[in-house]
Amino acid sequence: MSGVFVDSNVFLKVLEGDHNLKDYFINLCKSDAVYRNPVVYSEVVYVWFRLSTGKKSFELKKLPEIVKSKSKEMEKVENLLNLAENLSINHEIERTASGIIKQYGLLPNDALIAATCKHYGIKRIVTLDEDFNRIDFLEVVEVR
Repeated sequence: MSGVFVDSNVFLKVLEGDHNLKDYFINLCKSDAVYRNPVVYSEVVYVWFRLSTGKKSFELKKLPEIVKSKSKEMEKVENLLNLAENLSINHEIERTASGIIKQYGLLPNDALIAATCKHYGIKRIVTLDEDFNRIDFLEVVEVR
């Protein structure tokens, strides 16, 4: 599968208002197939909730009304995420992620991202995370 996987940190920088990265991402979407997985969705929405409320996760768990009050704003976050095709994760990807953790020393979420790329044959990843440089089957795309 050709195209490029977009890591959580890229979406978060766009949401934070990084105009250069936003322009880069928009151009990337126009020129290439762009992918993410449920890990990216979870990381982006989780961090966005924390940043937009100023609350820690253990606080938000006890304040569902605050979480619900953000639903309209969350639509904008999801619209951004939905510019990338969501690739599902299955048991085979989880097994591959386990091997990636052991071989490359990645933490589980990054290992699931790398395993998703491997499973679907995606060879490039746009990320601000240097950890992916250790993965010999992925080319880290330099964000310009």
